[in-house]
Amino acid sequence: MCGRFVQKDLKSLAEAFDAILRHDLPPDALTPHHNIAPTQEVGVIGLTPAGTRSLTRMRWGLVPAWAKDETGGGRLFNARSESAAEKPSFREAYQRRRAIIPADGFYEWPPRAAVRQPWFISRADGRPLAFAALWEIWRGRSEGPLFTCTILTTQANGDIADLHDRMPVLLMDEGACAAWLAPNTPPGERQALLQPAPAGSLQCWPVGPLVNAVRHDGPELMERAPPAAQPAGLLL
Repeated sequence: MCGRFVQKDLKSLAEAFDAILRHDLPPDALTPHHNIAPTQEVGVIGLTPAGTRSLTRMRWGLVPAWAKDETGGGRLFNARSESAAEKPSFREAYQRRRAIIPADGFYEWPPRAAVRQPWFISRADGRPLAFAALWEIWRGRSEGPLFTCTILTTQANGDIADLHDRMPVLLMDEGACAAWLAPNTPPGERQALLQPAPAGSLQCWPVGPLVNAVRHDGPELMERAPPAAQPAGLLL
């Protein structure tokens, strides 16, 4: 799964994926965030009607277009890639509203550890991550439409399987990003993109307990900390 992640610099993340920043982003949109949690605003990359990429902000936690209210979005911050195409909450977005959520890394917590210590996970080559995502529009509020998103997940690869049995779907190269966003990618090719990242492509290390509280948000959250209880198979 993916329940916390990092977007340090949206401008740099947009540039890394050949996207432009939308002109109507609010003044605080480029504030660095090192501990993003569901229901918060996140940077999302999608295609414009002209076929170019742009980065905007959406609330993390998908609210289906048919929902009676927006309260359930906080629970739909992840979608299983194996079933998203059929699930009522996600199937329309899967067909028509695919996106990329760029990130510098994400956090995970070992389920069997005696102490709830988070681990930070990023690409081994230092490049930003591209989460395969879906987005939706909910028009049930008087102040205007609500744009929300969810991150697709898949089975964990060998790099982090001892941390969790699920991981975000990572689009590892430009070809995968382009195919995921393209409206005309055949369904079979699209689904084939939703696989675990190759073994050896990720790095991870234990970090301090400040990540456990959403109110903490700073670059120190990603710094390596002594492991409280190292999961078997993870090398420091």
